[in-house]
Amino acid sequence: MNKKKLLYLNLSTNEKDISLGFSNSWLSKFADEFESVDLISLNKSSNNQTKFKNVNIFGIAESEKLSKIDKYLKLKNLVKDLTRKNDYAICFSHMSPLLSIIANWYNKNKKTISILWYTHPTPKELIKKIVLYMSLFFNNQIVTASESSFPYFSKKVNVIGHAIDYDSFLIKKTNVSNNDFVILSRISKSKNLELSIDCFLKSKFNQYSITVIGDAVTDTDMEYKAFLTEKYKSKNNVIFKGMIPHKELPDVLKSYSYHINSTPPGFYDKTVLETLAAGIYNFYLNADYDKHFDPKSLKYTKFSSKQNSLTDLLNSVYELNDNKILEIISFAQNSVSKESVETISDRVLSTVEN
Repeated sequence: MNKKKLLYLNLSTNEKDISLGFSNSWLSKFADEFESVDLISLNKSSNNQTKFKNVNIFGIAESEKLSKIDKYLKLKNLVKDLTRKNDYAICFSHMSPLLSIIANWYNKNKKTISILWYTHPTPKELIKKIVLYMSLFFNNQIVTASESSFPYFSKKVNVIGHAIDYDSFLIKKTNVSNNDFVILSRISKSKNLELSIDCFLKSKFNQYSITVIGDAVTDTDMEYKAFLTEKYKSKNNVIFKGMIPHKELPDVLKSYSYHINSTPPGFYDKTVLETLAAGIYNFYLNADYDKHFDPKSLKYTKFSSKQNSLTDLLNSVYELNDNKILEIISFAQNSVSKESVETISDRVLSTVEN
């Protein structure tokens, strides 16, 4: 494969971004594969302009206050200008279906191969649904993290797993040091945080603490955060810690032993993989995580949406001995090593290699 020039499209280069702080790790792996990379970002951080020797960063700066239309026009013109001046071997779009369509349109008379990474449920807005569906026709390949994380069926869709900084998060545990819980998640109704917290409070673990690490992003999320804060204000063991810079998470996670993820199919959250790498025991709802556990252990890790399912599961694990808990953690920890960021560029590019 020709690996001279890559056009890379993403949403952010800001390491402190709540949801996308890991994106520079991805960029660094692709930069190792190509002679030069042109990156167009919706949120360009000035701190990263010279971080990568062979990467040119374009896009909308954090300081620019532009309307949605103005942002679209600026990004469109950037794509148009760069594709006119350069012959790209690959155009890789990370969670940017619209940019991938625009880039493909301007590259239509060239031999550029287009790949879209997308891992999320179906968008709620009609226009976003249409754009995502159109991306199936404009891109050569779609890559996604799990069987349920791309909402449309197509032979172009390739399930390749996620990409976490496994080595940074890795902690080999020899004991269960405490019974404190963490929920590593954006604060949003879609994450079912109430289910996690309420079931924890009804379980035998309720004498310990549960901490939510993450913050609200949209105005709707802000309202939900205010609701949660008010609902649990009398519970001293329910803690809202807020956003932690992604690079600081491995050290922060050392303080916890258990993690709950109550998101439904469609959300293959990398937070589950990161906490597993950190030696944290996970409880989850989405069957996409089954592959990381010994089938005989699923009765101790997976719950359903039925009432009291999570509470009953928590109570059963409360009675487990430490050796069994460590055995379940070790199996999952070894499994998620296959989804390390170290191999993400290889896994993505393998979908178009001859």
